[in-house]
Amino acid sequence: METISQRLKQKREEMNLSQAQLAEKAGMTQQSLQAIEAGNTKRPRFLLEIATALQCDAHWLLYGEHHSSTAKVSNFKNKNPT
Repeated sequence: METISQRLKQKREEMNLSQAQLAEKAGMTQQSLQAIEAGNTKRPRFLLEIATALQCDAHWLLYGEHHSSTAKVSNFKNKNPT
């Protein structure tokens, strides 16, 4: 099972960001981000800021699954093209 640290690192690397770059975008220190990636912090204070900087769902980042309301919205959009 993937952890928040694995998902965060994977997404950060997909976006070609260093820890320092992501930390700056999220308004936190590189050391705090490193602690999350190392698995030392399980529920980061800056979760929403990190998710925004990584352009991903905070619920997915924390739990590894998309929030049900997010899934419902995407299903609705797929069924009703504009």
